[in-house]
Amino acid sequence: MKKAIIIGLAVTAFVALLISKQVTGNKDAPEMHIAEVEQGNIADSILASGNLVFNTQVQLRSEVTGRVAKVFVEEGESVTEGDILMRLDTTAFESEVARNKAVLRATEIDIKHSETRLKNIERQLSRQKELYEVGLAGQEVYENLQNARDLAKIDIEAKREAYNQAQASLLIAEDRLNKSVFRAPMSGLLASVNIKEGETVIAGTTNIIGSDLMLVADPSAILAELRVDETDIAGIKLDQHADIYAAAYPNQPFTGKVINIGTSAKNQAGSQGLSFKVKVLLDATDRQLYAGMSCRAEIATSIAENGLKLPIEAIQKEDDSYFVWKLNADNTVTKTAVTVGISSDIEQALTSGVAKGDRIVIGPARPLSSLKEGDTVAVKNSPEKGVN
Repeated sequence: MKKAIIIGLAVTAFVALLISKQVTGNKDAPEMHIAEVEQGNIADSILASGNLVFNTQVQLRSEVTGRVAKVFVEEGESVTEGDILMRLDTTAFESEVARNKAVLRATEIDIKHSETRLKNIERQLSRQKELYEVGLAGQEVYENLQNARDLAKIDIEAKREAYNQAQASLLIAEDRLNKSVFRAPMSGLLASVNIKEGETVIAGTTNIIGSDLMLVADPSAILAELRVDETDIAGIKLDQHADIYAAAYPNQPFTGKVINIGTSAKNQAGSQGLSFKVKVLLDATDRQLYAGMSCRAEIATSIAENGLKLPIEAIQKEDDSYFVWKLNADNTVTKTAVTVGISSDIEQALTSGVAKGDRIVIGPARPLSSLKEGDTVAVKNSPEKGVN
């Protein structure tokens, strides 16, 4: 009888232990984060950084040297093509035009004087020829008049060339006067105004760029000029989709597509590596963007549409194969072989081994690496995607 009581107590204690484990869980079980297999798109991408620029912009520089007399606009203003933006002091340019007009007029008078002189010589020559033919005039006088006529013709040709030269000088002076007034080359936004009244602008030459005055841009289209590492450039193609993260909107990407790929590599600042310039045209947006903003980009090189995916930290590798730890209904885990597809920085596409809705252990990394078939785990609240 006593033995039966002892056995009964032992059975009762064992059942109570099982119930206790089901209610409170195994205190020795590691606490793990869990994620469900989802269905959706995933993109394999290349990362790059760069800056935002206007798609269409014109940098105004001066072609003449002079002092700024008046600036009619301010940075940030909208302008229409042909609007006057600024004007240099025109005193010297107007004087140069007046001087060249005077030179041109004087040359015209010289030509008329020489033409009148030629007519007089030709009349004298005609009379001398008649007298010479009847023997009333000497040959020397007649030949001298012929030489004078020829020289008068040459003199007129020289003065006509001087007239052409004076006319060209006048055109240059008038062009310089016109270039002292700066007009908007296109309709758009004044992205920058780098000049003030009273300052002197320097004309550009072969060895000198010249003063930067203003930047007129079309704000309706923004480009991201990216620096793509030479090891990644082979994966970049025209019209590829890209997500652009501007510094002002770090968690709200802008979308766009690749429209230009550089053909020559440039040295990266502060690095021994080379990079290529890639331009991405951003889609229209209501959010305010400014040229010069720094940005980073994810350029999608391939996209898996409507496939199964998991956070990338859930995928384990053993030799040349991949597996995940699938969570069962009783909180035990089963080692499940999977076939992987493309991956992004935070997600991995799966082509076999799991189904939508399967619960998979994703971390933390240290206890995840120590799991064994049939181990029991405690479920923690899952973190944000991509965080262990």
